[in-house]
Amino acid sequence: MSDNPTKEFDRITELGKARSDEYTERLLAFVQNMEASGQEPFIPLLADIALVRALIVHHVIRYGPERGLIEARDAFNTTFDQMKPILENMEKAKGQPPP
Repeated sequence: MSDNPTKEFDRITELGKARSDEYTERLLAFVQNMEASGQEPFIPLLADIALVRALIVHHVIRYGPERGLIEARDAFNTTFDQMKPILENMEKAKGQPPP
């Protein structure tokens, strides 16, 4: 690690931001590929649940049961807060769904 921990943290944060879009695209492509190649009817909610469960398990393996659950919840909440304005703009552009 560098002599300046703040500088190193900022560098890692920027790297994470740059890679998060790439990782999101790769995961989305994986889920869409599952949908397209499945022999049985694809149930999007099950894929969503599986992705969330994978995130939780990943964090529990990495950080342990107590901290892992906290980290998973923080990851979801932070991502939700960051994505909310983007998704609201997409909804406005798309228009209101029919009643």
